[in-house]
Amino acid sequence: MNPIEVHYKNSFAPIKIGHFLADYMNNAALVCIGTDKCIIDSLGPLTGTLLMKEKIKADIYGTLEKPVHAMNIDEYIKNLRSKNYDCIIAVDACLSNKKNQGIIEVREGPITPGKGIGKFLPEIGDISIVGIVNSGDKGFQDLVQDTRLSLIYEMAETICRGVLNACRMNTSQGLNQASISSL
Repeated sequence: MNPIEVHYKNSFAPIKIGHFLADYMNNAALVCIGTDKCIIDSLGPLTGTLLMKEKIKADIYGTLEKPVHAMNIDEYIKNLRSKNYDCIIAVDACLSNKKNQGIIEVREGPITPGKGIGKFLPEIGDISIVGIVNSGDKGFQDLVQDTRLSLIYEMAETICRGVLNACRMNTSQGLNQASISSL
């Protein structure tokens, strides 16, 4: 499937995200990467926390309370491999240029967490959801001070609504298939 890029304020963003993800939601795990200790890196755990409240039919790793971050990602990867998921969907914040701030990208393939700030962490995921939270041409301290929590929160809400739409679409597709096969 072709990757999508959509601004988080676009009213169709949750629908586009849901449409992309719908076929991947069977036996899926969502790994929401980041930390609650830094606003710029809290998109993943905030998204995970919002998804946990929705009680979706997918396993969720990475919340504000139990984040998946640089210090424990290797453990999570081992655990995920042992569970034989059909699909692992990774969610993480990303840096780009100023004009792309607020864009959510959804594509096939893994995420390389920490790459934007020079960390070398293992790749994770079959599907990637990245939210561009700020510009990569700033120093880390400027990024921390310039990134608004409201941006991160609204992007997390949009991603969460997209995943919820995917779950609904996946369920309705299954119902449609069952109806067709019973004819």
